[in-house]
Amino acid sequence: MSLQSYIDQPADWSNPSRCVIIRGWCFADPGGAIAGIRLRTADRMLDGVVGLPRPDVKEALPSAPDNNTGFEIRGTLPSGRQRLQIEARTADGVWAPVLDRTVRIKRQWLPLWLGGGDWTELMFFQMPAHMAYPARDIRPEIFPKPGPAAARPKLSIVTPSYQQARFLDRTMRSVLDHQPEVDCQYVVRDGGSTDGSADLIHRQAPRLHAWACAPDGGQADAIAQGFAQTTGGPDDVMSWINSDDFYLPGALAFVADYFARHPEVDVLYGNRIVVDEESREIARWFLPQHDEEVLRLNDFVPQETLFWRRRLWDRVGGVDPSYHFAIDWDLLLRFQAAGARMVRLPWFLACFRAHAAQKTAAIMHYTGQEEITRLRERTHGRSFPAHEIEHHPLLMRYLRKSAYIQFLWSLGWRSP
Repeated sequence: MSLQSYIDQPADWSNPSRCVIIRGWCFADPGGAIAGIRLRTADRMLDGVVGLPRPDVKEALPSAPDNNTGFEIRGTLPSGRQRLQIEARTADGVWAPVLDRTVRIKRQWLPLWLGGGDWTELMFFQMPAHMAYPARDIRPEIFPKPGPAAARPKLSIVTPSYQQARFLDRTMRSVLDHQPEVDCQYVVRDGGSTDGSADLIHRQAPRLHAWACAPDGGQADAIAQGFAQTTGGPDDVMSWINSDDFYLPGALAFVADYFARHPEVDVLYGNRIVVDEESREIARWFLPQHDEEVLRLNDFVPQETLFWRRRLWDRVGGVDPSYHFAIDWDLLLRFQAAGARMVRLPWFLACFRAHAAQKTAAIMHYTGQEEITRLRERTHGRSFPAHEIEHHPLLMRYLRKSAYIQFLWSLGWRSP
């Protein structure tokens, strides 16, 4: 079996940026579509997205399996001389070479927080969904010890899942095993997976408030059905965590204590740790304080760290099932429009898993961008071209603040 492939971008490898965006097409001949794509260097690996539309390839090469032979790889690389190896995974699970090239990555001398870098560099370095440095063990978060406070609110947490048996157990245990003294109704809703997820859920069933393993109408429907099985008062707290993400030990107790001590707060979220398929840390997000105008322009809120009062959920009517990618941004915008008081806490509350099969990467190229555009136009009452977002001064300032917070954190100081 051989591979047919071509890389369209970058067209020139003589002076590549630290932020790589590699686009092209690839298929096995004979054998059909490839199952994965990745870029390897000496110290990191970047998983790409396959199955992107390339009808031009099918028209020119009848042996192409279908119109969806395109791929894209995004990520960051260290400065200096680097050997880049692009590999495609065939249907039999073998990784085959596509490109092997040695390049010199240019250096960025001015720090991002001092004005260095453009929109792409700020997004890639401050809000990465890829390996930003070699994988390492997660450093535990040391949450502050709360003083006397009112009784903790009850938590209701839902995990929607479909075909995520590889990661689901870690997600469930992050709620059930590592959150002492938290009153939590935990619901798991699986959409009828065939990968062994049902067995994992059955093992934990006695510890779950409710569960289901049956077809549903998608993620938003599973979330809505899960919360419908929970109870609580208006001041109690709700959240959902996807079946490939997980909470840090002690995070839920910290969140419950914060809500108990701040009855005026309706919504809170925290910083994000990005992990790989083996649950090793590969990146971090450092978020500035909450900014309502920034939220109207773009969603930087890590969904797995998001918690809100039940009264707010009831006020806005829950999630909108017409959304498949931007479910949480739509909910946040309606929370904000309803007058919610939101805060960002400068602690890392949960881990977001980056992997080749994740829903976020796979559908961003299809429904994701359409939903994002729809929400911007709904919020602002006008069209919002991409170039306006990429050069918006408010967003650029927000991302530079993130870089400054990261710089302070590297010195051992936590931004308030």
